[in-house]
Amino acid sequence: MQVISWNVASVRARMPLLKNLLSEQKPDIVFLQEVKATHETFPFREFSEMGYFSVISGQKSFNGVAILSRYPLQEVLTVLPGTQEEIPQARFIQAKNQGITFISVYVPNGNPPEKDPTDTSRLDYKLKWLDHLNAHLLSLLNQKQSLIIGGDFNVIEKDSDVYNPELYRSNALMLPTVRDHFRTLTNLPICSTIRSFSQEKPLYSFWDFQGGAWYKNNGMLLDHIFISNDLKPRLKNAGIFKEMRGASKPSDHVPVWCLLE
Repeated sequence: MQVISWNVASVRARMPLLKNLLSEQKPDIVFLQEVKATHETFPFREFSEMGYFSVISGQKSFNGVAILSRYPLQEVLTVLPGTQEEIPQARFIQAKNQGITFISVYVPNGNPPEKDPTDTSRLDYKLKWLDHLNAHLLSLLNQKQSLIIGGDFNVIEKDSDVYNPELYRSNALMLPTVRDHFRTLTNLPICSTIRSFSQEKPLYSFWDFQGGAWYKNNGMLLDHIFISNDLKPRLKNAGIFKEMRGASKPSDHVPVWCLLE
């Protein structure tokens, strides 16, 4: 079973690359983030024609997550428990198939608006969102559910995960409190598929559109696929499709993937 996770930065803009990826790799499960589409504008028909069932938690112009599957999905959950805010942000979707719970997440960025750098409301929201995610994952694991979680976690976990860590010390991607929340997640009985297999150093999955980041290799690792420990014996390989950042009209993120027996 091949699983791919990709922040596409607009599913419509990335459809040519997505179709090529699906045709060449033939993944069984695909997690998408930042699809920037509602249920009415999401390309269900195109994916169906390629043999995929789709479920989405959508939002117009912003956010949005989805799961594509070669098999029907059941028990779909589109809101992270505990985050039923008045205007929900579409950042979480969960579904089950063949005894495995699949979750696609798009963790909030957390940086303040440019017009008010002292505003901490976005950071507070990010930390609370991670708290709810951690609690939900722990609940599922305590129920002995097999999990595969993929997404854009918007956390620079280690200094080696960014081209110049000193530039990001005060950024919400790697503030100590953000890293602590992410460490709570990684300390759950789950494993990072990419860190288990990828030999490339440094590991990057994101290169900004600004400042020639791709050509300078000024990247960072923000995207992951985690699996519950009961699935570790089935993990055969994992990696990053780095070359897709150099494609025509790319996302600023590239797909990450893992292969399970």
